[in-house]
Amino acid sequence: MNFKKTTIFAFGVFAAACFALPVLAVSRAGEGSPALKGFCSRVSELTSKIDQRINDRETKLETKRNENLDKLTVNKNERNAKKDENRDKRDANRQEHYSALEAKATTDAQKQAIAAFKTAVEAAITVRQTAVDTAIAAFRADIKKAMDDRKTAIDAAVDAFKGSESSAVDQAKSDCSAGVDQKTVRATFIASMKTARDKFQSDKQEIEKLRTSIEPLRATRKTAMDEAIQDFKTAMEKAKTDLKIALGQK
Repeated sequence: MNFKKTTIFAFGVFAAACFALPVLAVSRAGEGSPALKGFCSRVSELTSKIDQRINDRETKLETKRNENLDKLTVNKNERNAKKDENRDKRDANRQEHYSALEAKATTDAQKQAIAAFKTAVEAAITVRQTAVDTAIAAFRADIKKAMDDRKTAIDAAVDAFKGSESSAVDQAKSDCSAGVDQKTVRATFIASMKTARDKFQSDKQEIEKLRTSIEPLRATRKTAMDEAIQDFKTAMEKAKTDLKIALGQK
């Protein structure tokens, strides 16, 4: 699953809502329009609509996050089950191979050589499995940290926007109560909300840059897996060569 795309998509849903808030209608109101003349009387109504829109988007954002986490858990469990199944099959195949070798052994020297071969092979397999499991665990831990970091950044951006919106509303209400000209109140409110949206957009762009942190994690995992496989192949070649020498084969 490509979680980085779904996470950015979920955040994008919230961001889109912020740029479609009811305040935009106020900013487009012309001189002498009802929206301008009655701005102070509509502040509470406008605030309610803004808060409702934000709350709805936050709910969708949280829902998308939970869906992503559920999918990640399912995928992880499926991969673990498949890995265990494949290992069990290979274990069974090896035991059959060992039995076939032992059936052909007629001398103590041959039996000892086969026993040494089995020990070498099992040791190589243990090393490979440990290296693979370690690489997978490290990758998953790093992915979780990347997701947590992104979640923290998104939550901070959302909270900052909500805080700025709340401050803009409080200032508008205060100015209205103080008898400030509604045109001035409206202009100040619109400017404050624009600043909040611009800051939110800037935060969003910075958060999207975090997606670049995923590729190095994949590269690190691949390197570790490749090394584990190569080390295993080398160990297996040595075990086979030693067995052939012990059995007097070329």
